[in-house]
Amino acid sequence: MADQLVGFSVGAGKRAWLAILLAGVLVWLLAAGVTAITGDAILVPTLFLIGSFLVPVTVVTFAMARLDDCHLTSSVVLVGFLAAGTIGVVVSAVTEIYLLPTGSGPIGNALGFFGVGLIEEVSKGAVLVAVAWRVRERTVHGGIVLGATVGAGFSAFESTGYAFYAYVQHTNDHPELSILQTEVSRAMLAPFGHLTWTALLGGALFAVAAPPNGGFRLTPRVGWTLLGVAALHGAWDASYGWAIWITQGLTGSGWVADWPDDSYWEGVPTKQQMWVFQAMYDGALAVIALIGVLWVVHSWRHRAGPTSTPPPTNTP
Repeated sequence: MADQLVGFSVGAGKRAWLAILLAGVLVWLLAAGVTAITGDAILVPTLFLIGSFLVPVTVVTFAMARLDDCHLTSSVVLVGFLAAGTIGVVVSAVTEIYLLPTGSGPIGNALGFFGVGLIEEVSKGAVLVAVAWRVRERTVHGGIVLGATVGAGFSAFESTGYAFYAYVQHTNDHPELSILQTEVSRAMLAPFGHLTWTALLGGALFAVAAPPNGGFRLTPRVGWTLLGVAALHGAWDASYGWAIWITQGLTGSGWVADWPDDSYWEGVPTKQQMWVFQAMYDGALAVIALIGVLWVVHSWRHRAGPTSTPPPTNTP
């Protein structure tokens, strides 16, 4: 049987994403409670998967319901999600290890974070292009949604890794709580990170795709979009360190040309320092998220028409 086109009515889509979110949260909390009470490690993978995949899948379901001008098949959506979370994550991780130099100081580390953002966005973009060859009718809306799907797969599998790391680090110290804290934090930020950045790249790629059945082109629009999302990505990753650095400069021993980490605090941070740090960190993430969201909204509203040319009709 041929692949079914992915699409819902707006009303059905609202019910679908909400049902997925509510059911997922319920099962997630239930699994966490049972795991904490019984100490049964068999349930830990359930916490990893549900907590990491819930929000990305919910957002993709929400976006799919609002497609009105393209044809994305279920196989394209599934392959894009899984390929980004497996091949995309592995390729970007290996590339970052062997190609990125170790930076020093605020500027050097900022460039390193930009390099991480560029590598990961290129990796997701490559997956997007690979699966998009099967999309016959390419529109900006379709590119944004398929890009968000690819970003969601990358985010979900990456979050699973962070949850596993939290579990390993706190195996003997309430690991369930550590997993929940990690996954709640990443779930809240997921829609504004990988999903947003790859959605923007997907919209740009589909907007300039050559008709009919042509290849994707590296145009100035695509190039600037790639650099833009890589910059947002790098700024997002660097915001934690920059928040510590600024806090120390304002409330600590002054400004130093060194890149901060958790050990950068001189002793235990004071209450004032923690307030300043949290304000700086949350403020930076909010600004970066707002830029990405406004960019997506602009791209969605100023969409182009289908870039594929319909087959000619025979006229008498």
